[in-house]
Amino acid sequence: MGAQMSTPTPSLHDLGYLEERWEREQIFHDDLAVQLDPAALPVTEPPHYDEAVLAAAGIGPGTRVLDLGCGQGDLTLTLLARGAEVTSLDLSVGMLDVARQRVERFGGGRTAEFVAAPVEKTGLPDGSFDVVVGRWILHHVDLRPAAAELARILAPGGRAVFLENSGANPVLNFARDHLAGRFGIPRLGTEDERPLVADDWSILGRNFARVRGEFPVVDFFELFNRQVFRYRNRLGGSVCRGLDQLVGRTSLRKYSYRVLVVAEK
Repeated sequence: MGAQMSTPTPSLHDLGYLEERWEREQIFHDDLAVQLDPAALPVTEPPHYDEAVLAAAGIGPGTRVLDLGCGQGDLTLTLLARGAEVTSLDLSVGMLDVARQRVERFGGGRTAEFVAAPVEKTGLPDGSFDVVVGRWILHHVDLRPAAAELARILAPGGRAVFLENSGANPVLNFARDHLAGRFGIPRLGTEDERPLVADDWSILGRNFARVRGEFPVVDFFELFNRQVFRYRNRLGGSVCRGLDQLVGRTSLRKYSYRVLVVAEK
């Protein structure tokens, strides 16, 4: 994955620390869920980053899939439509309720199992999934216990695929640490989340037989479009997307803020 910045992590075996973190994450996402109307969130064509996750995961009819950190249920609905046997897990009861209502309304009679639990302690049976998928979830969790938990619930030969935020780009790291939250640039997300760094890749490597990072989605200038233009400047947004496409054709694509994590048991 190349050189990445490393940051110290609190003791991941400290249950008190974990419970405090879970509470903060749950409150944050429950508050977001209140703002969502499941009836106004029909199924849409999967965006390109979802397709990248699904392609790497090898989802097919009958595949036992855990949608980790399912949120409002976008991946859950797509997985059901492709014939997978889906369990959707989220720490936020509010988000699970949104996902459940969307499946009931737009799932075409298909059903999923919904589980309210943290990633680090799912309570799910050993070896119960062929595939675990997720978007922007690993950088919200304590990866040492979470990686071990993922390896435990995956069947032999199973695979975990996640679209995540990468900490490999020093320019973006500087902007995150020193610009976000100042100069009118918003700071998004929760206080505990952070991009994946070198230590995180090492943790995954200790729990899985093979781990790799891919870059099907190149986001660099697009973050400028989001944070500065707020998606309101059509010309600026077009320029940002065009620049990212150019970066995606070079070796600099490894500095994208988006990285596809593929871990095989």
